Amino acid sequence: MQTADVLVIGGGITGSSTALGLVLKGAGNVVLLDEQLKSQRLSRGNFGLTWFMCKGAGYPGYSLWCRKAAKAWPEFANRLETESKYNIELDWTGGAVHAFGQDELDGFAQSIKTIREGCESKGIDYPVDILDRQQFADLMPKMTLGEDVAGAMFTKEQGHVNPLKLLGAVRNWFQKLGGVYHGAQGAKEIIPQSNGTVLVKTTTETYECKKLVIAAGHGSARLTAALGEKLNIYPQRGQLMVTARCERKLDFPLLSVRQTQDGTYMIGLSTENTALDARVTAEAMKSQAANAVRIFPELANLNWVRAWGAIRVMTPDGGPIYSKIPGHDNISVLALHSGVSLAPLHTEVIAPWILGETTDNQVSDFSNGRFNA
Repeated sequence: MQTADVLVIGGGITGSSTALGLVLKGAGNVVLLDEQLKSQRLSRGNFGLTWFMCKGAGYPGYSLWCRKAAKAWPEFANRLETESKYNIELDWTGGAVHAFGQDELDGFAQSIKTIREGCESKGIDYPVDILDRQQFADLMPKMTLGEDVAGAMFTKEQGHVNPLKLLGAVRNWFQKLGGVYHGAQGAKEIIPQSNGTVLVKTTTETYECKKLVIAAGHGSARLTAALGEKLNIYPQRGQLMVTARCERKLDFPLLSVRQTQDGTYMIGLSTENTALDARVTAEAMKSQAANAVRIFPELANLNWVRAWGAIRVMTPDGGPIYSKIPGHDNISVLALHSGVSLAPLHTEVIAPWILGETTDNQVSDFSNGRFNA
């Protein structure tokens, strides 16, 4: 039997960034288990946005949480790159959401007004502007906008990153600090003990820990169900497409189009309810390509070389779940779809919350129990 002070089930962005925070907080022997199901590795399907804009339009608490994360990203990235020696390819150059037609642009303006008022009531800014067509075009002098683009909402205070390099950097720093990573360790059974510890049986080992964190994506629902807790999540497929490398012309990401540091364009924004089926479809690729070309007509002339799908972890209101299992205060569950955007808060806020040391009362807003009221 192996032992740990804290055991984290789930080696993706959320589990890894939380495990890093636990080590930074001096939580003792922290062990990270990763089943490595490639079909469900969300980092493969993540668009890489470090984003707060337009998140939580109908959910003020989530808007505030995402804004906090965005404010923390530049310092978090700097520390991460310094300590891990990884280049996570962060471009903190802003971000935009295009509008097709004036009605959509006017809707953006109203949404921003609502979210800004909610954030400012809590003492945090919401620096998003509405740009008309010419103002938007002026930000991208090397690109030509399609005729249907009326403008955009834009902020300077967000950007994009390489999700796989982010995951590698987080795991690297975690292990440099003494954290233990085990791959190919799928959790099969969780058994709370009368002495206050928890046993976790995997495919090959048994672990005993003082605190347990479940951050296993859709695998978490099975594990919490065995503890009497229904986890309120559902799967949603997203598909992405990528081009061959070409001249770098787009300096900041749009919600559905971005250009990486190596020159490839990526497009994506599909949302499909297909259970855990991560296959790509011609229909989604056609739809995404048509949308991208409608924004930037020149994209039609590029060589699109690859497409893939991945399964998001979604909650009914879009916000994350950070929750303790009823009757087991030493077992925490984390479930969400914005693992990249929220990574700084998982390291800096959620890890202390797991240890009972948090000073951010907003964490309680994201309990799994909010869906059972």
